[in-house]
Amino acid sequence: MTLVAGIDLGTTNCCVAIPADADIPNKQALIDRRRLRQFGSALIVANPDLSLTTPSAIWISPDGTVLVGALAKRKARHPGSPPAMFFKRNMGTDQPVTAGHATITPLQASVHLLRHLKTMAQDVLGVPIDRAVITVPAYFETSAKTQTGLAGAEAGLEVVETLMEPVAAALAHMHEYRMKDSEGRRFLIYDLGGGTFDTSVVSWDPDGGFSSRSFDGNRYLGGYDFDQAIVDWMIAQLPGYDLGFRPDQPRDAELLARLLSLAEAAKHELSRETETEIISQDLEDRSGNPMTINLPISRPVFDRMIEDHLRATLDHCAEALSKARLSDAALDEIVLVGGSSRIPLVATLLEQRFGIPPRLFHPELVVAVGAALKAASRATRSSVLELEPLVPQGDSVDIAGRVRCPDELGQPVLVLVETADGAPLEQRVNGDGAFLFIDVPLFAEGESSFTVRVLAEGQQVDTGHLTVTAHDETPALDLAGDVLAHDFSVELVDGRLARIVKAGTKIPHRVSQHLETARAGTALRVRLYEGRIPIGSVQIHDLPEDVAPGTAVELSLEFAVGWTIHASVRLPQLDRTATAVIDIPVRQVASWTEIRSRTVRAHAAWRQVRPEVHKFESAKAGPDLEQRLLAVEGLIVGAKDQAKAHHMLLEAETILQTLQESEGPEAYLEPPLADFEDRMGTLTNLVVWLERDLPGEAQPFRYRQDGVAAEARAAYEAGDFTAWRRANEKLDDLVREVVRTPLIREILAVGASPTEYRAWLTGEIETADQLIRRKYDTLLNDPRLASAEKSKLPTERDLFLGELQLIAATVREVDLSRPAAREHLHTIYTGRLQPLHARVERWGRETGIRWHPGVA
Repeated sequence: MTLVAGIDLGTTNCCVAIPADADIPNKQALIDRRRLRQFGSALIVANPDLSLTTPSAIWISPDGTVLVGALAKRKARHPGSPPAMFFKRNMGTDQPVTAGHATITPLQASVHLLRHLKTMAQDVLGVPIDRAVITVPAYFETSAKTQTGLAGAEAGLEVVETLMEPVAAALAHMHEYRMKDSEGRRFLIYDLGGGTFDTSVVSWDPDGGFSSRSFDGNRYLGGYDFDQAIVDWMIAQLPGYDLGFRPDQPRDAELLARLLSLAEAAKHELSRETETEIISQDLEDRSGNPMTINLPISRPVFDRMIEDHLRATLDHCAEALSKARLSDAALDEIVLVGGSSRIPLVATLLEQRFGIPPRLFHPELVVAVGAALKAASRATRSSVLELEPLVPQGDSVDIAGRVRCPDELGQPVLVLVETADGAPLEQRVNGDGAFLFIDVPLFAEGESSFTVRVLAEGQQVDTGHLTVTAHDETPALDLAGDVLAHDFSVELVDGRLARIVKAGTKIPHRVSQHLETARAGTALRVRLYEGRIPIGSVQIHDLPEDVAPGTAVELSLEFAVGWTIHASVRLPQLDRTATAVIDIPVRQVASWTEIRSRTVRAHAAWRQVRPEVHKFESAKAGPDLEQRLLAVEGLIVGAKDQAKAHHMLLEAETILQTLQESEGPEAYLEPPLADFEDRMGTLTNLVVWLERDLPGEAQPFRYRQDGVAAEARAAYEAGDFTAWRRANEKLDDLVREVVRTPLIREILAVGASPTEYRAWLTGEIETADQLIRRKYDTLLNDPRLASAEKSKLPTERDLFLGELQLIAATVREVDLSRPAAREHLHTIYTGRLQPLHARVERWGRETGIRWHPGVA
């Protein structure tokens, strides 16, 4: 029987885990020898030196011998060509890395690493490992995630899932917790690793299970940046040595690798102690001068070096909460993941910002544990037998599986199940090889074991083993790993970006975008963006030669499990289809010369466009743009981290492009200005009517109207959608309040005939019906809404619609010939329809801070 392993393919360290109930020989002996270490419902596979993690380092000798892990990492401490490390940060790019005496790509380095982990785990367990759940940072782009899966395949693994790291951490953390608490919980996962930072808001509901509500992060922020900060500090403390690095020079790269090794050791020491010393006597500077390094460093000094980096992670956490529509007070727990989260300042800043002491939860191991738990949900497989995981139902269980290629085994193919008490069960497989034994009894106490045998023509061809405990009511893990962490957008002909799918959308997912051809021709190219990064294009071929500019094109994109994207195209006016090909190449990292020139151009373009950009957008996006350009300039000066510099430049260019094509507040404020002005006109008329007969009663309404108008004007000019929404709500409340005054009620009741009033009221009921259905669709498709809350939406919608139907029936039943008909209709409007409309407007806001239609 082969296993599905969980692999945390980390930037600095890797870890392999398997489900704790995996059927492996000599399991207890391996645990006793500490080659397997149990963590909850997973077993960590230990290295020969009993370490639980493997350094992500590759070194290749002149004769092609490959060293992986600790042996490779040690090469960084000695003279000679350094190992490849931190290459995970550059997955999805063509940025080469030096691995000893060879230059390889990040993909090739990952293949070596995964092949080593697979071999090591098989040697320990004594069973083949041909499938794996491999974790990836949430903020990896699609190309980096697909390259991770490709690396697994080239290493001899069937990658059954690439699971996002914060999701894996949430699975591991909640696995024990969820069995003890029936209350819903909301968690912030803070995952600060060696090279990447991810944060995720995850909720748990006893009825709805897990839900990933939002993601944020930075794929180029982690412990490596802290090591580099220490190296920069060391260089400043050693002015007498020639340390003006050019990392593209081999000797400089070697020296930098050795300094980074010293910095990493100091970082780890300062996570445990308040001070340490960086000591080395065997290094030479760039001019060949022997170096004597003896630098005391304290934790406060280190904290000052990295505080800006860590505060940036807090901003990402706040953004994740905002996307999930949660306040800080709504959080129940903060879970620390990743080795760099052990730095004491991390917990201090998080508690200061969010008011919750964070919990450190096996930070170097928890992601692998979560991957193993996910692997446990996959069918186990031997040569021909696949067995589904057992889910007990009280005192019985269903045993299901499949015999692969049954026609090749000879007939008949039988499956026998033998229980621990020897009771045999037998079944013939169906045409697809599937079988199902229903309600197989379990022992009342302890584990029940089953042996499953496959017989073909009377001969045993395969066997498998399963164990389960009766009355284990632990709910199944059901936290989807495939969730889009970024928005996806297409670029229109005028340069604007049109978002086609929001971050947080679960996949598989299909979406259509309506476009128009900009010119005549048989081909069309649409650029595709993931977040702020252009990742490729959709190439549309075989368009008819006579297609005129402005012809409608319906582009459909399917985001499939495994991070693949498929495209199809239809021309509805011509009832034709065309060929669409998704092209997401490995990103080519620009040269330092190109990065420098594009940065200069971006600065110049921003200076030119800034006076024309609306001040709210300038205040919101301008600092992000300037921060990225400043960071790129800093990397250019030291020629450090070329792929990171290029990535940040791409983000800056996209922000600049968005600002250049901005249309101001009218492009995103909801409701539109025209709607607000129409309702303000209605209020003005009502107040004027009131002033004619009751000026004293009208005056407070006039003052409040002027206040709402001023508040709305300021919100619109600032582009502040929150304040704008609030001003619109105040206007609606004020209109309803004026309508309820006796005089206005009389005017409305008397001014229209009963027939006219009922026709108008019937239109208002139809508008309310559309509002309910539109609001339901919006909330249902909002990825930030927890699954437990979404499960309530159909009932809430039906209650609203049912109440509206009763109102409509009451309106129809009004006898228009009666003298009080108008007053009766008006009472229905003010006493029943208006309150219902107000409740529908508030629908969904109770689940978070506030609901903003159309705002991510």
